[in-house]
Amino acid sequence: MSARTAALTFGKRAIKLGLLAPAALARSREPGLLLLGYHRIGAGMEREMDVSTPTFREQMRYLAEHREVVPLEDGMLRMGAPLERDLFAITFDDGYGEVYDNAWPVLRELRLPATLFLATGFVEGIEPPPLRAGAGDRGAPPKPLSWKQIEEMRASDLISVGSHSQTHPSFGAISRDRAEEECASSKRMLEERTGGAVASFAYPGGVVAHEEVVAAHYRYGVAADGGKNRPSALTPLRLSRVPVRASDGMFFFRRRLSGLAPLEDRLYDRLRSARD
Repeated sequence: MSARTAALTFGKRAIKLGLLAPAALARSREPGLLLLGYHRIGAGMEREMDVSTPTFREQMRYLAEHREVVPLEDGMLRMGAPLERDLFAITFDDGYGEVYDNAWPVLRELRLPATLFLATGFVEGIEPPPLRAGAGDRGAPPKPLSWKQIEEMRASDLISVGSHSQTHPSFGAISRDRAEEECASSKRMLEERTGGAVASFAYPGGVVAHEEVVAAHYRYGVAADGGKNRPSALTPLRLSRVPVRASDGMFFFRRRLSGLAPLEDRLYDRLRSARD
């Protein structure tokens, strides 16, 4: 880690500490389903979307020992009745090769299920990686998973796949016809390549729009928000997801598992919406 990155991480953690108290006031005590969102693992980007492999391993070990981790769709089925305790589902966006190289060995060893939300154009090699300009300048080149790697992981019954669109556009900035094409083409490719049904969709950038289009193709739509999904207020087409950031480490990761989503997530969401 460079000196600049270390200083930035220290600053972010200081801000998070200051926001813990107000976040605690907003925490829901009702048991529900928390979706944990990752992107790259151990790519050396020195950015929030890239969690180091040792930290990821420690986080997964903590989950395996202290929490109930379920496949996303199983968790949603169990939300049809009141829960006795929180459930957790692990997800990865875009389809980066580090998921196979660095995350999959950990998940396989600990027998933890996860869902891969794949941007099919990126995985096919016909679209660039869904990164902002300059975000991929450091670390390993952002290469996609291969379909062979995806099938190997799926064959374990631990890994399932969902759609993250074809070209990863913000759904808040495209037409209804474009959203229809993104949903239909991605689902069609995923089902042809894997031979299985695809029921879940993650909105690119977490921006919820064209829900009626998503509903025509998928049962579940995953957004951002950083909160817990509760049986008493369930919205299957705009499920909240808790992003796991590089600056979380273990201390803030455990806070997220307790339903204390750092209020920085709200700031990120507002900035994202303003950009779109």
